Amino acid sequence: MIVPMSKVFIATQSHNHAKLLDILAKLGVVHIEPVDPNKAVAEEKILNTLSKLDHALQILQKIETAGDTPDISPMEACAEAIEINKTIVEQKERLSTLHRTASQLTIWGNVEVKRLKHLSAMGIQIRFFSVAKKDMTGLKAECIEVISEISGKDVMIAVIDRIGTFKIPEGAKEIQWPSTDLPTLKKEAAELDASLKKHDKRLAQLANLINKIKNEQKQYQSKADFRIAQNSGLTSKALFAIQGWVPTAKAESLTKDLEKHQITAAVDIKLPEEDEKPPTLIEYPKWVKPIKALFDMLGTLPGYKEYDLSPFFMIALPLFAAMLIGDAGYGLIFAGAGIIFYKKIVKAASKPAADLLIIFGVITLIWGILTANYFGITPQSLIDTGRDSAAKFMISLAPLWRQDGVESRNLIMQVSLIIGCLHLVIAHLFKGIQLLPDIRAYAEFAWSVILIDMLVLIYFLMFVGAEKIPAVIGIILLFAFAAVSWFTAPMKSPVKRVLIGFASSILPLLSTFSDIMSYIRLFAVGLASYYIAAAFNGLGADVAKSATWVAGAPIVIFGHVLNIGLAAIAIFAHGVRLNMLEFSNNVGVQWAGYAYQPFIKEEKISIGDNEL
Repeated sequence: MIVPMSKVFIATQSHNHAKLLDILAKLGVVHIEPVDPNKAVAEEKILNTLSKLDHALQILQKIETAGDTPDISPMEACAEAIEINKTIVEQKERLSTLHRTASQLTIWGNVEVKRLKHLSAMGIQIRFFSVAKKDMTGLKAECIEVISEISGKDVMIAVIDRIGTFKIPEGAKEIQWPSTDLPTLKKEAAELDASLKKHDKRLAQLANLINKIKNEQKQYQSKADFRIAQNSGLTSKALFAIQGWVPTAKAESLTKDLEKHQITAAVDIKLPEEDEKPPTLIEYPKWVKPIKALFDMLGTLPGYKEYDLSPFFMIALPLFAAMLIGDAGYGLIFAGAGIIFYKKIVKAASKPAADLLIIFGVITLIWGILTANYFGITPQSLIDTGRDSAAKFMISLAPLWRQDGVESRNLIMQVSLIIGCLHLVIAHLFKGIQLLPDIRAYAEFAWSVILIDMLVLIYFLMFVGAEKIPAVIGIILLFAFAAVSWFTAPMKSPVKRVLIGFASSILPLLSTFSDIMSYIRLFAVGLASYYIAAAFNGLGADVAKSATWVAGAPIVIFGHVLNIGLAAIAIFAHGVRLNMLEFSNNVGVQWAGYAYQPFIKEEKISIGDNEL
């Protein structure tokens, strides 16, 4: 249910503005609406501090704590963590550069540039050449030393020739001294590696201060919220006024609550105007709360004047997820993971997220049993391997399984289309009931008739034959569309009423066919999931027969892990889409809402001018 909101205007004496805001933050019921959004911002100093705290937390939360806790303030730890992280990034980039340079110097071996320069200063000039191996026997000089092999045919040699007997062979190339050498690079790399280990150790120590940094972040966030709230109001020498939204059930007590805190303030409460857009606050029934995890993840809310569709999502989405996954074994994994890791999921995400995962798993398990699909194994798979008794047991629990593959696929396809049509019909019936006693409600009821009629038409086209389509389908469609055209745009002029109703309904009429057909993806994706599982089962079995089960098992496991991942993606790509687009569009929900976020603070945190 979308909670009714009231607009509130609160004014007090200017010198009491900090006290007023402090009390409103303690009450935590007013969603402040800025008079001028451009001014409703915190100071740059506070925002910069929050940015640094957030940056430090991003760094330290990835680090496993170790060592002693440093005796420094949270802000000092924050600054040090950011500086260390910057140094680590720079040193890793330098280390990467050293590795690339070292790969180019491998032909020089352990030759050191400083020694070459020292010898040169003593009058001993060393030159380096790339020569063919076949020319080595004819070379003469005071000293010739092979440094390394350049390729299969060429080598790199060092030459000292103070008496001038060395003649450069044809095709040989002189190689200039490098600017650095491998020993120098290795020494620097070792120093960098030691420094990185030292920095990692220090970050592990600083990670012990994460909770203190988080508390500091909360303090500064409260200061930022206070400044934003303060700058959201109107200020003069005499008065300070602020506006916002309060749940209607709590609005009446706001004046008394302010009086209890001994502050004099004028409070004016009004219902929303037609053109106003209050924030959306949804109160979820207990059985619907798991679906809140989806809305939180997507960050979507219906507009204040739209409808709360969470109960419909709570029923439809788990069913769609089950049909898209289509495997009892996968359902057992989802449900088992939700139960075993319940506390961890609650801590990492939320309680609704953990509950929703379990519900998805249980419904998928039930659907997999009804369709006789367990990790891609069906009764037919067991019959083919001579396990008739197990196959009979699976069949006894699976009213939606047929031995004939075509018949089985057609049945699931028909179930998908029926569920899709029912889903859309419910959308129009719900909208119609909400519109009553408005005459436009009858247009929604007529759309429900059109959808059912369209489902019958699709059934004949796909499973019976176009030549057997009864004429009554067209007659019902004609009368239902006439009703839609008449009731969609009620006006005094009958001609305008029909023309506008017809013009605005012709495209939705054409889309009803595709809307119902879009639900066939429930069948198609589920079937694809089965074939992927069965294919990896077969591939693993073939490998096990030709080699051993130790070689075949990883193939099967990989296939099912991949399939589960694809199934999870399908829930969002198809299951969520059918609810957020097809169903919501037919209800008329555009998800144009923004969240109710009351100005609130924790009891242990102080805000106001004195603390800033």
